Amino acid sequence: MQICLSPPISFSQTGQRAQQQDTMFPAAGEANEDATLFIVCDGMGGADRGDVASQLLCHSVVGYLESMGVPVLDSVHLRSALGIAYDAYRAFLKQNPLVNRMGSTLALLQFHDRGATVAHIGDSRVYQIRAGKIIFQTKDHRQVSDMVEAGIISAVQAKTHPWRNRLSRAVVVSASDNSVTPVTADCICLTDIKKGDYFFLCTDGIQEQVDNDALEALLIQPLSDTDKVDSLLAVCREITKDNYSAHLVRVSHVATIEPDSSVSTSPSYVS
Repeated sequence: MQICLSPPISFSQTGQRAQQQDTMFPAAGEANEDATLFIVCDGMGGADRGDVASQLLCHSVVGYLESMGVPVLDSVHLRSALGIAYDAYRAFLKQNPLVNRMGSTLALLQFHDRGATVAHIGDSRVYQIRAGKIIFQTKDHRQVSDMVEAGIISAVQAKTHPWRNRLSRAVVVSASDNSVTPVTADCICLTDIKKGDYFFLCTDGIQEQVDNDALEALLIQPLSDTDKVDSLLAVCREITKDNYSAHLVRVSHVATIEPDSSVSTSPSYVS
């Protein structure tokens, strides 16, 4: 499978926060149609130096992949990459004794010849949208989500629950805890990918103003991708309290390669 992209559009805004604690790869404005890896990380505001935490996590994953020759990500590679991030956190905490705890979320999308790998930890999300309908989205690692699944509270109650912003899973290290158990990422390979599909990676600040219905309605509009992102930013601008960052990635076409190279080596395009 050969997945070709239209030029991705990315943005990262501080919202009403005093500091930007989101980190992206590629950085906003630097992604092009040849990119195969997209990441958003959201440093935890309840911990110290969320800005550094998101940077260390993002850079650790990217650095690991580059050092390994950019393999197709799986749970084994992710565990190794996260191990590097944990080491980076511990080193920073050791060098900065006034910092007690640091953590970040992770949402990742990687395109390859098998399809697209999606991995996430926390409440930064990855969506796949086709013809104005969300056909895949990651499941937030939030305490209220676990409570809804267990039948303790309802989905309606979860929206206003005082614990609604508490994460049940994140990449976190405390200075006082040297025996932290590394967290695992949810990881899936998507193989149903078609021309015109959108992938949208975002930190949770987007969700303050843009719910699933609004995202579907926005992406089905007969507008350019740039205008769609401008419309999304207009909804968030001067209203959203949290940092908000996102990659919007559209699949321009998908090609299958004939398995018998003696017959044909030319891509066969399918929608």
